[in-house]
Amino acid sequence: MESVWIFLIAAFATTISSMSGGGASVIALPIFLTLGISFPMATAMLQLNSSFWVLPSAYNFAKGRKIQWPFLILFATIGTIGSYFGVLAVTSIDQKILARVVGIAIIILILFINFKKDVGLEEHVVRSKLKERLIYLFSLPMGFYEALFGSGNGLFFTVIASYFKGFDFIDSLAHYYAISFPWALLAALILIFKGYFSLSLMIPAVLGSVVGGFIGSKYARLKGNKFIKVAFTVVGIVLGLKLLLNL
Repeated sequence: MESVWIFLIAAFATTISSMSGGGASVIALPIFLTLGISFPMATAMLQLNSSFWVLPSAYNFAKGRKIQWPFLILFATIGTIGSYFGVLAVTSIDQKILARVVGIAIIILILFINFKKDVGLEEHVVRSKLKERLIYLFSLPMGFYEALFGSGNGLFFTVIASYFKGFDFIDSLAHYYAISFPWALLAALILIFKGYFSLSLMIPAVLGSVVGGFIGSKYARLKGNKFIKVAFTVVGIVLGLKLLLNL
């Protein structure tokens, strides 16, 4: 019965997350912990989940879109270094303090995208090469955070990709999910090599996340940027308040 619950939790959390970049961990992690799964094991499960569901989701969003491969590869590579150090810090950073800081940041992001009505709805040309290059300053800390906690990372990427690269929501999620693949895979492998591994827990979690990620990304891509912005806002408000208030 535990396997069924893990499958359903992973499927639900990833469906919601894949539509907006909101982060499946904030939904699934507390529930996994109540099932008696340790924090490092639950983190390993979620990172392994991500390494399976993000690429199909990236593919769904990328259909018919132009992918900026040099940007994607460089951003992912730099962020992978951060991911390595992030997974080493999984058991040493106070998660409650981190959650509150991230919660405040997410609420600010939501206010920003709803104040700036055009953010993410349409692609636009960024004419400054310097401005485009400045986005790489975020790659290392985002990789670190992805391995450490992860929730809301897709929301942050969507906003900075719109500002620095001229992406809309669909472009941003297509790139982000592909970029986050090596971050999640590295984090999962390190935790597994440290002994946090269980087939009985990880198989249903991975299967549920793949189903949820595919359904959520497919539906969001079909509905378009306006729907994604609404999902982004709703998930962001719930996520931000949950983290801020430690609910």
